[in-house]
Amino acid sequence: MSDYMPTEVVVDILSRLPVKTLIRFRCVSKTWFSLISTHDFITMHLNRTLSNPKDPPYLLFRHFNEETEEENFAFLSYKDPFPNDHFSKHTNFVNPKPYWQHYEFFDYPSDFIELHCPYKSSNEFWFIVGISNGLVCMVDDTPSNTPYDIVPILWNPSIHKSVFLPSPGVRLPSSYEPMEYLGFGYDPITDDYKVVRLVYLHGWDERSFQGEEPSVVQIYSLRTNAWRTIPGPGHRYIIKEQSLSVFVNGSVHWLAHVGNVDTDSEDDYSDDDPPCNVIFTFNIRDEVFHKMDVPKYYEDTFDLNMMVALVGGKLALVPGNFNLWSSKARYSVWVMKEYGLAESWTKLYNIRIGPDLENVVGFAKNEVIVNKYGTLLSYNPRKRERSDPGIEALSTSFYMDTYMESLVLLNVEDDALRKQAKSSIASKGLRAKVGVSFKQAGKVRKAALENDKKLNGFGTLKKVKKGFCRTYAKAHDKTKEIKEKRRFSNTYTYIADWRILIKADEERKKQNQRSGIAFEATSRETFL
Repeated sequence: MSDYMPTEVVVDILSRLPVKTLIRFRCVSKTWFSLISTHDFITMHLNRTLSNPKDPPYLLFRHFNEETEEENFAFLSYKDPFPNDHFSKHTNFVNPKPYWQHYEFFDYPSDFIELHCPYKSSNEFWFIVGISNGLVCMVDDTPSNTPYDIVPILWNPSIHKSVFLPSPGVRLPSSYEPMEYLGFGYDPITDDYKVVRLVYLHGWDERSFQGEEPSVVQIYSLRTNAWRTIPGPGHRYIIKEQSLSVFVNGSVHWLAHVGNVDTDSEDDYSDDDPPCNVIFTFNIRDEVFHKMDVPKYYEDTFDLNMMVALVGGKLALVPGNFNLWSSKARYSVWVMKEYGLAESWTKLYNIRIGPDLENVVGFAKNEVIVNKYGTLLSYNPRKRERSDPGIEALSTSFYMDTYMESLVLLNVEDDALRKQAKSSIASKGLRAKVGVSFKQAGKVRKAALENDKKLNGFGTLKKVKKGFCRTYAKAHDKTKEIKEKRRFSNTYTYIADWRILIKADEERKKQNQRSGIAFEATSRETFL
C-alpha cells in the first residue's frame, strides 16, 4: 500500500485541527509551514470554524490590578468561567498573593489560560474597540501628542501576533477638544478587516444632547493597510461617551442620541426632531450609516446607564440605574429576536444584586458577569444565585467578550517580533563589534607571549607589546565611536563599514609580519 496521501486530503484534515495544534505542525516540514501560513488555508480554517455550531470555547477577560499596576488578560471557559471546584483547588484565585510576592494573575487550572499582551499601554490599560474572528482591536486612548491622534493595534492572542495600524493621517486642530469613536468588524465578501473612526471636532454636552455630525469619518482596511475618508452620516448622531461598540450581522453598533433638547437657541430645537435614544450602526460592507430603534420604553429615558451587547449571538440592550447606596439598583437585559425589527425587542430577565451594582461586564453561557463597585460577581439569572470569584480591580478596566481562535495575521509580519528583533540586532551588533576589537587585541598579546617563548628575543617582544597597546587603544576608540553612532542614529541597525574592517586587517597583517607572527584574517561572519 502506498504511503502517498493527496494534498487535498492533507489540507482538509489540517483545516479541522485547532489553532494550537496547527502552530506546532508548522515545524513538521517546510511544506507544512508554507501551507499553514498561506492566506487560502487561513481563510479555509476560519470558514470551517465559523460554520461550527458549537459554543465559542473561550471568553477573553481583562482587568487592571491596582496593587501590581498590571493589565492582565486571560482566556476563560465560555460554559463555566468561574467553576466552583476551582476555588478549593486554587486558593490564590480567591486570596491573591500579596503585592510584594510574584503575582501571576491566577494560578490557572486547565480552563484558565494566561495571555501576554505584547505592548504596555501608556494609560493604565488599553481601550478594547472590539473582537472579530480572533482579532482584538485596541487603542491607547491617552493622547500622547497634540493634536489628538489615536493609532489602533490588531492583536491575535491565540497565535501571539500583533500589528500596529498606520497613522490615520488627519491631524486635528489643537484649538478643539475632539471626541473619537472607533468600531471594528469583518467583511466576509472581500475577506477584509476594517476599522471605522468617527471624530467630532466640536465639543458637546451629553446632558443637553447638543452636537454636530462627525467632522471626520475614516475607514482602515487591513488588505490595503491604509486609511481613507468617507462621507459622514448626514445627521446628528451623538455616540454616548465611553460607549462600547458591538459587531454583529455585518455592522458595528453604538448606543447614541439623536435630536436636541434644552438648547439655548430656538433654531436648534424642533418638535419635528425630538431627542431620543437610538442604536447607531455602520455597515462594514457597504460603508453606510443607519439607525435602529431601542425598546419604546427607553427611547426618551436619559437618566439610565445603557449599553449594547451580544447575548447568545444576538444584539442586546442592557439598561440600568446605578446607585451606590440604593438597594433598588438593577439592570435588565433585552434581546432583539429578529435583527432589524424593533418590535422584536424582548426582555429576558432582571439583574438584582443589591447596591453598588455598577455595570454588566459580559455574558457567559448561563451566567452574567457584573461589576459591583470594583468587585467581580457571577450571577445566574435562572437560579437567581450569585457567586464571588474574589477578583477586585479598577472598575473601568473589567472587560469580557466571547473569543474564537483563528490563524488570522499568521501570514503577516509581527510588529512586536520585528521591533524586538531590530533592537536585538542592534544590541548584538554593538557587542560583536566591540568584542571583536578587544578580541583582536587579546590575540596580539597572546601571540606576543608565545612568540617571545620561541624567539626569546627582547626586541621582538617589545615590538609586539607596542602593537598590542596600539590595538587596545584602537579598541577603546572603536567602542566610543560605535556608542556615538548608535546614540545619534535614528535606525535600529548599524551596518559595518567593510572598508574599515579590511583596512584594519591589512594593518594588522603588516604589523604581525614585522613581528614574525603568522596572520589569520578575521572572518567577516564574526561581525554579523
